[in-house]
Amino acid sequence: MIRTTEARIPESPLKCNQTLCTLHNSYGKWGDRKDCYALNATYPTTEEELLAAVSFAVKNNLKAKLVTRFSHTIPKLACPADRPAQSSFFISTERYNRQIQIDAQNSVVTVDAGVGLRQLIDAVEAAGFSLVASPYWEGVTIGGLISTGAHGSSWWGKGGAVHDHVVGLSIVVPASQSEGYAKILRMEAYYPLFNAAKLSLGVLGAISK
Repeated sequence: MIRTTEARIPESPLKCNQTLCTLHNSYGKWGDRKDCYALNATYPTTEEELLAAVSFAVKNNLKAKLVTRFSHTIPKLACPADRPAQSSFFISTERYNRQIQIDAQNSVVTVDAGVGLRQLIDAVEAAGFSLVASPYWEGVTIGGLISTGAHGSSWWGKGGAVHDHVVGLSIVVPASQSEGYAKILRMEAYYPLFNAAKLSLGVLGAISK
């Protein structure tokens, strides 16, 4: 007899019912053993839909937090803990993972924030490239690993922190009513807040690309 095991993709950490949404991390429990709640959740699939979600939250004075596909974090970075559920809002990047654009001439790849690391590795490998730096677990999303300072091994250059190799960033931030309550900032290395935006832990806005 031979025993076999079956590997399964983890369930979504975000569960919603008619009353509210509950968020867990990939470990099943937060460090304080308390659940994390919000009034509702949305699943944008494009940058325009992500912009609309942030605009909705700002317009309605909701504290919005981004949630990744597996919520692979021990601290409650995705939990709007200082507000009751009725005034909080989850934005999940689980379905915002369609675009991977490879600029072979400049050795640069532009991706949606919800693209998973394994998805990105496969895409650049198929084009004859590889990532300079990468953390060990392939289930993290690009937006999540950048904004939380994920790191691992590195081939050369600035080291194993992935955000050190980011050369450009799009981030959705709150804006005035005349600007539609939200706007997209396109940043490159010369931008004054570029380093802060890369490693922002989600408090400066929603990383888009």
